[in-house]
Amino acid sequence: MTSLPIDIPVPDLLIRPHPHRNEGPQGYLLRLAEANFMTPRNLGELGISFDVGVLHRQRLMPAPALDPDLHAHVRRVGRLFQEMRCIWNQQHARFCPRCLAEDPTWQASWELLFFDVCPRHGLWLVDQCSSCGKALGWGRDSLLRCSCGSDLRQERAEGAPWFDSLLAERLENRLLNKEDSIVLGTYPFADLNLEQLQRLIRYAGSYLDPARGPKPLKIHHAGAMEVSWPVTSLAAEILFDWPRAFYATLDQLQEAAPEHTFGLKGKFDQAYSYPYHALREPAFAPLRKAFEIWVSESWKGGTAKRNRRLSHDLLANMQWIPGKAAADRLGISMPYLRHLIHEGELEGQESVKASGRRFIMVRKDQLYAMDEKLANEITMKKAMEILGIGKVRLQRILMLLFPSARRLQDKIYMPWCIPRGEVMTLAEVGLELPLLTALEENQVSFAHVLQYWNWNADEIVSLVEAVKFGRMPPLARLDGAVGIGRWVFNREQLRVWHHNLETGRVNWISIPELATVLGVKQQVAYWLTQNSYIRSEKLGTVKGIGSRIKKVEVERFLREYIFATEIADRIGRSPRKVMHMLRELSIYPLRGNSSAEPCRQLVYRRSTALDGFIQRHEVALPDSHETRAQKRKNAWDRIIWSYETKPPDVSDFKLESP
Repeated sequence: MTSLPIDIPVPDLLIRPHPHRNEGPQGYLLRLAEANFMTPRNLGELGISFDVGVLHRQRLMPAPALDPDLHAHVRRVGRLFQEMRCIWNQQHARFCPRCLAEDPTWQASWELLFFDVCPRHGLWLVDQCSSCGKALGWGRDSLLRCSCGSDLRQERAEGAPWFDSLLAERLENRLLNKEDSIVLGTYPFADLNLEQLQRLIRYAGSYLDPARGPKPLKIHHAGAMEVSWPVTSLAAEILFDWPRAFYATLDQLQEAAPEHTFGLKGKFDQAYSYPYHALREPAFAPLRKAFEIWVSESWKGGTAKRNRRLSHDLLANMQWIPGKAAADRLGISMPYLRHLIHEGELEGQESVKASGRRFIMVRKDQLYAMDEKLANEITMKKAMEILGIGKVRLQRILMLLFPSARRLQDKIYMPWCIPRGEVMTLAEVGLELPLLTALEENQVSFAHVLQYWNWNADEIVSLVEAVKFGRMPPLARLDGAVGIGRWVFNREQLRVWHHNLETGRVNWISIPELATVLGVKQQVAYWLTQNSYIRSEKLGTVKGIGSRIKKVEVERFLREYIFATEIADRIGRSPRKVMHMLRELSIYPLRGNSSAEPCRQLVYRRSTALDGFIQRHEVALPDSHETRAQKRKNAWDRIIWSYETKPPDVSDFKLESP
């Protein structure tokens, strides 16, 4: 019998199979224990572990020169198993039945966390016995059999998606230090090591899951297939369809977030902050860059410069900007901006905080096209800046200066839309006049007249029209004044013009007189003006008259609206019967803007459907209809004659669109 050298210890094992080049530490120790009729715990008590030095002393490894690749594999995997325990699946044993049938060894990649698919066969790994239904662990007696005795090589596995197979291949290559066989041009994480890749999988598969819980990274039983496969599937879809799937997932998270949450932290929680504190290594830079690109293009919330995680260039290139900034850029009011969003002409999102404050975000790239669309109309604020007229003054003379100005949706509380061309035409009057830096004693500017001379709206509008038509041309322009306020007149000539100004009542009537013209009660006339169906102008300086209505405004109302009594006359029915017949056609009378209270006398907006109804039921044009129109004309003439003014000529009042 030959004795061993004194410096080489006597092996404790009788049967000493060598590990294979792709075998895992736990699988090899189980195979070694089974060959010696022991358990892995018994091996641990003998001091045997998956370590090159230990296995070499036990004569479980060939000489390094005979198989250097095996020594490199055991050294690398053994070091990872000792130093990075977090990457290993130590509670559950999983395998590919087809691989196990071809080679009865337990591959090292099967022992990794989040390694769910066999990249060679494209099958989901198996981690429980189909015979007894129990999960496989590392304490069983046989490597190839379950504790119940069932042969694991006979298990059946299901096919897995291509993305999951590709992710498993990446994990195996990082473990075995191999090159990737498939290189995707859009995959930016080729430089991640094994532990970093697992962290990225955990982030993408849990924090980016719209159905995530409050603490998604604390995955209980992460080694079980039923728990890990949803995580790896989502992560694989995001990582290998980069960055499209990543952006789509962020869109889903943004839409699924509770409405009462605001800011990136509130909407995304750790899905936003985790890449900046736990994935801050340079290898994760593509993840942070892609997130910032999405924020600049798709984030619908606000960002502040105090956010040190985001770059200043990103904040400057944000595609979603606050509604106030968008309204200022378009030169419109916030109600007008909300109207454009409601009508679908601008893409925007409005949120309401717990305090009740409304917060609007608008896409910046749509503002240029909207600015061109709004080029033909401006707001009252912009008209004030161009013309140099104060808000109160312009409100009184707006409809007199610009009859075609309108409110959005014809609602009294909506902002004004004023034709840009009419405003600019008025502002450009007198540009060819000489420029004065100071006024002489006999000169006065229009800005001074507006501020200090007690002129009413009719007198101001008359002067503006006189300037436009050359009947009272200004002498020069005043340097420093704005808009029409820069016009300079001779003081005495202007006083003479004002003294000779005819301020008759040819063009307008009061509200009680309006009731007489329309043939309705005064309550009905006041209701129509209060709800802006007939526009009126306050006249505080005229004794006995609270408001006035222009003749063109009355004619506009009669063109756009019709009383139920007139419809009844034309179809030979009562007004109540007319109301019921129109209700069946979903045609309803006017309602108040501030409440649902209808007018005391039924009034309908003219439409194609209403005109068709009248034509279908009209028996003949009755004399009463002609008499009603004649009564209105006679009432108007009586009002004009009562103030000793000649009756107006029809040619004096050209109908203008409101």
